[in-house]
Amino acid sequence: MKKNWFRHLIQWGTLVAIIIILTKMFGNETADPEAYCPFGGIQTLGTYLVAGSMACSMTATQIMMGIVLAIGVVLFSKLFCGYLCPLGWATEQLAKLRKKLKVKEIVINYGTIADKLLRLVKYALLFWIFYTTVSSSELFCKNFDPYYAAATGFKGELTMWMAILAIAVFILGNFFIKMFWCKYLCPLGALSNIFKYAITFAVLVGIFALVNLSGLAVSWVYLLAAASIIGYLWEVLYLEVKVFPLLKVVRSEEKCNDCGICAKKCPYGIDVDKVGAVKNVDCNLCGECIASCNQDALTFGGKKSLRWLPAILTFVLFGVALWLGSTMELPTIDERWGDEAVHGQLEKVRVEGLRSVKCYGSSMAFAATLKKINGVYGVATFVKHKNVDIYYNPAEVTEEKIRELIYVPSKFKIATPPKDVENIKVVTIYTEKMYDRMDPNYLGLQFRYTGKGYYGLETEYSCPLTVRLYMDLDEPIDEKFFKKMVEMKELEMLVHGGGTNIVKVDFEYIGISDVVDTISRREFLIRQFTTFSVPFKSNQEEWAGKNEAVYELVYPDLDKPLITRNLPFLSNHLSQIPGFISIETLVNEADEYCFRITYSKDALDDDKIWEVLNRSKWTIKNREGVMEEVDPKFSFTEKGSTK
Repeated sequence: MKKNWFRHLIQWGTLVAIIIILTKMFGNETADPEAYCPFGGIQTLGTYLVAGSMACSMTATQIMMGIVLAIGVVLFSKLFCGYLCPLGWATEQLAKLRKKLKVKEIVINYGTIADKLLRLVKYALLFWIFYTTVSSSELFCKNFDPYYAAATGFKGELTMWMAILAIAVFILGNFFIKMFWCKYLCPLGALSNIFKYAITFAVLVGIFALVNLSGLAVSWVYLLAAASIIGYLWEVLYLEVKVFPLLKVVRSEEKCNDCGICAKKCPYGIDVDKVGAVKNVDCNLCGECIASCNQDALTFGGKKSLRWLPAILTFVLFGVALWLGSTMELPTIDERWGDEAVHGQLEKVRVEGLRSVKCYGSSMAFAATLKKINGVYGVATFVKHKNVDIYYNPAEVTEEKIRELIYVPSKFKIATPPKDVENIKVVTIYTEKMYDRMDPNYLGLQFRYTGKGYYGLETEYSCPLTVRLYMDLDEPIDEKFFKKMVEMKELEMLVHGGGTNIVKVDFEYIGISDVVDTISRREFLIRQFTTFSVPFKSNQEEWAGKNEAVYELVYPDLDKPLITRNLPFLSNHLSQIPGFISIETLVNEADEYCFRITYSKDALDDDKIWEVLNRSKWTIKNREGVMEEVDPKFSFTEKGSTK
């Protein structure tokens, strides 16, 4: 521990950093357990090169981590594995625990049939993970990655049985077999070993490029398969690398007394005491062998002055990757469509601050919207900085028209006006950099937290953006206050279950209109309410016009997004039951939010409707057309009645 303190400091420092990130201990915004994952970055780079898109939630930071890891392996060795990987640390700790408990180790010697067969597993996993990830633009390894499962508390994008099985294998395998995960199962270990055979890998990539340049369209799958198969064969046939990495552990025969302690202390059990230079593919320059040698017979690169070089390189390479990742960004998607003849004439408009475009899925949804606009021929999305570049033909559409067509007007209810309020004041202000559909929600929340007489806001596209504020008649029009609220750099959002989420924004206040309007309380409620109306086509054919009636049910929270998002479940449930004809939501004559359910008295009455609404399970038809039972999405306490 004392003689290899730098390595252990980096390992424990990494664990502390992971805990800080995941627990948001010091107010950090992110809790992404894969924020700096090099394996996810290399998968994402592969996806980007093949499909022109990035796996959801991946950014340039992960990609640079992956690229720097590859360069580091070729030049220096598997430094990430030896110094930064939390799974590598846990693997070594399990071996130490076994020794303390005096449990007998299961030894699998190098070159045995068991050793060779087990080494095949990590290459099979590597091929499977890369093939699935590149094909779907989603990180498949999340399904069973032990680190990801543990870091998310089994709440991430995982497949539960895969994750539990992987963790069980990880714990049991590493407890009984030294470095079991790293030697036999880790796909990043397999990829790192392929990089160690750098010349072979470079030849494979060169052949693949030449074949495709010659006009033969060869799928990337063949390159992946060839790299996996040859990487495995080279590992089991030779086990030792020839040229790369350039930095190795070197043994001085003159100083060595053949005590064998270095081999015992090596986490992988490499016979360090029997070679002049350690070329074993498993070596990650951890330095445990050097720290154990009392004769100073072992050094990095044959020089005692290089004792801390691997640890320093690990620190430097990680910093370089962070810096490069923060200064550049690759697009999540970069697509062109339509008539290729006009692609050379396209101009670009950048739209900033689109928080709703936050991953591969939402990027593709945004692209689908753009494809409906005549004159738009492409898009590139940058989810890290929340910007998009739209490519258009200026002969067909203008930049201003594009901005107008992609803008989604928004409304946000700050508070319900008291019943004794008859009229509400409407003040119009103008803003910039607030064009995402979520931005009015963020601003509305800030007004809500003031506790002042603000009831709602809504936006309308213009340059600058039009924002209408609905206020109590007694609330003063304070332009300085409006400017302060709009230009807050950090917006606080209370999250469900307690705590606060800080959202960084860059809104700009432009000015205020001289015109002040008033509307009635009822008109405000109607403006702020988003109606929902669904006819049940299958039931209408049989029941429409047959003794129809309308059942009205008041529901005070019917304007809240958490409630309205479940309306499709309720309509689906009712549509499966004979006699229900349609459902809608509205503000009734008493200015109350309510459901209105149209039904046939030949099949239903008030009591039957109430029983259907309050069933312990709702029966719905899913997207595949299969009937299933789900938990109720609404809780009804006060009965409605037929109107």
